[in-house]
Amino acid sequence: MGSLGRRLRKARENKGWSQTLVCEKLEISNSRLSGYERNYREPDTKMLSTLASLYDVSIDWLIGMTDDFKIGETEADMEAFIQDPELQRWYAELPKSNLEDLKKLRKMWEIIKSE
Repeated sequence: MGSLGRRLRKARENKGWSQTLVCEKLEISNSRLSGYERNYREPDTKMLSTLASLYDVSIDWLIGMTDDFKIGETEADMEAFIQDPELQRWYAELPKSNLEDLKKLRKMWEIIKSE
């Protein structure tokens, strides 16, 4: 997709919002938002987080670290998790694990995700 500016513009347009509307929501000047979208300026960390939240996208997507547009799980995934007692038990036990086991689990998860 490209640069931060292009992704900011795409996220705004996906919402169907004008720059003026976003500027009003954020209480910033049009030139500031335009600067972000045209890569003349970079938002600070707080503004980047605010923009991601406003547009309902992940910061990782905005900065080009992933092509996953949305944040986190879908509602259906969350509902499935809530309804699965085995997952609930496993999740409850996770904090009781020692650091070495958690590192192993993380490696296993990374292998699964890469396949």
